[in-house]
Order: sequence, then structure tokens, then C-alpha cells
Amino acid sequence: MNSMPFPDLQDKIVLIYLANQCDEHNVVLENPRFEQQGDKLFIVGEFAEGTTANDWAAGIHTAVAWSNVEQYLVFNSLDEYFNRVSMAHENQTLQ
Repeated sequence: MNSMPFPDLQDKIVLIYLANQCDEHNVVLENPRFEQQGDKLFIVGEFAEGTTANDWAAGIHTAVAWSNVEQYLVFNSLDEYFNRVSMAHENQTLQ
């Protein structure tokens, strides 16, 4: 079986929608990368500043099991992420 290469996420911001979770549980990662831990694949990185309530987790290392990811969006920078979120709020289209 041929495995597909992982996307290059270096220097990107990734918004992760978790399967079977409400939007309040979305994760925004800085420095994302894929990592094998045991027999499971994870996307790991740090919580991006300004993306958690009161920034209590900003900069904290976290890992999300790739099998729990329903969808993900890739942004070139944190500024781009915030600009897109702002547009969605203005248009009332934020998911």
C-alpha cells in the first residue's frame, strides 16, 4: 500500500474541527506537524495566542489524534486567521 505524503504545514496556522464536537472545541495550532505516537498519528503544535478563552492555553504544546479530525483549514499566518474570522463574524457566517 502506498502512503500519501502529509501536507507541509511548516510556518502555517491550522484550524482543526474535531469530529462530533461543537465549534467551541475547535483547536488553532501554531507550528503544526505530524507525529507518530505509539500506533496513532497525531497533529501536534502549540495553541495559538488569542484563540482560547483568556489565552489560558496560549503557547502550550498539544496533540490531536488525526483520527478525531473532521476538517482542517490552513492559514499562512495568525493575522490571516484573525482577518478571516473577523470577516465571518461581520457576515454572520462563522461556523
